[in-house]
Amino acid sequence: MAYLSLTDTEQRTAFFRASALRNLHYWQARLTTDTDLLPPEEHNNLLRAVKMALSLDEAWPLLYEIVTGFSPLLERRGRWEDDHWAISHALEAARRRQDSAAEVTLAALSARLLFQQSCYKESVRAYRHVIRLARSIGDRFNEARACTNLGFYFAERGCWQRAEVLCCHALQLFEKLNSAHGRAHTENHLGFLYTRQHQWEKAQYHLERACNIWQTMGDEHGLMRGYLNSGGLYNDAGQPDLALYYLKKALQLALQTGENIAIGRVYINIGKAYRLAKNFDKAEVCVRQAQDIFQQYSNLSELTRAWSELGVLYCQQERWPEASLYLEKSLKVWRQRKVEFEEIETLLDIGECELSQGNLPQAAARLREVEQLINLTSEQGPYRHLRPRLNQYRHNLNKSLDKKRTTSSGIHEV
Repeated sequence: MAYLSLTDTEQRTAFFRASALRNLHYWQARLTTDTDLLPPEEHNNLLRAVKMALSLDEAWPLLYEIVTGFSPLLERRGRWEDDHWAISHALEAARRRQDSAAEVTLAALSARLLFQQSCYKESVRAYRHVIRLARSIGDRFNEARACTNLGFYFAERGCWQRAEVLCCHALQLFEKLNSAHGRAHTENHLGFLYTRQHQWEKAQYHLERACNIWQTMGDEHGLMRGYLNSGGLYNDAGQPDLALYYLKKALQLALQTGENIAIGRVYINIGKAYRLAKNFDKAEVCVRQAQDIFQQYSNLSELTRAWSELGVLYCQQERWPEASLYLEKSLKVWRQRKVEFEEIETLLDIGECELSQGNLPQAAARLREVEQLINLTSEQGPYRHLRPRLNQYRHNLNKSLDKKRTTSSGIHEV
């Protein structure tokens, strides 16, 4: 048996380096064989292996492969703090080594993680940095990846022209690169964009293209997202039966792949579909399941979306105190986090709830708050997808006010 002297600095250092490299080779093997089957209790062992190797130049190629390979798994499982720690330390190591190719990929992963955590302004800045860095070294893949993800953000916010330009540019790059992975994600983002614009046929076309690519690739993670957005399309189009068809398929895949945060997102959408179908009991069960998942992972943004859906559900059931409780909780979070587009939608939910109760002064006050946040005169401005809903809200409010004035006048005349 070999003898190791712990008092011999050279021997001790050599042993440490050899152990760190052995550890990385072990995790490299896990990465190529059973990544998705990694038990949650082994996450800390993975992070320890990364920490041991950060200072070793000879370990850098392996370390980079392991961090970028396991990052999507940690992200899907909601282990965002662990993922952030690994990416940020690897990013520092890439910069120290002046490895620009590794830096741009790690920066793209960091930007995506910021978006998942609802750090939108920071994520936008990070993606713009990725685009500049990618262009400077001719990395068209990461340029396209940053553009399509930025496009998704702007689509969600209502900046549709900007979103379309970014996604179409990304799609052209991915097609030149023959990247099926990139094309599928961008088709998915375009499907989401056209759903928000209520261009149902175009949305369906792009979502079907995305799902077909993912099916051909055997990519269950991507296919789950395609089914989820297809369910969202049919929810928004007022076809809850079709929405449930796709959402149940999305749920099956999310459960199979262990995408915990995605499972919660699917449950929220299933709850919405049941609400639209007037099956309020099933709707509440599903949204409560989503709430439990997001509480478990301390995911405040998704938890707040679950509260919003519960508030709307209770409003439709005329459970006014519960509706008010959940909607006001949601509004408070979005205001604290300065997420304006979520704040506006929640204000509309609250206003519609007040209107349903006949609380006209409160409903009018909420309308004024919304109008202060939206630039209604600019056709190119954000939140255009809310205008039909806002116009209907204003019409119903004015109709109720006119009816109240007529009733008051009639009583006075009598």
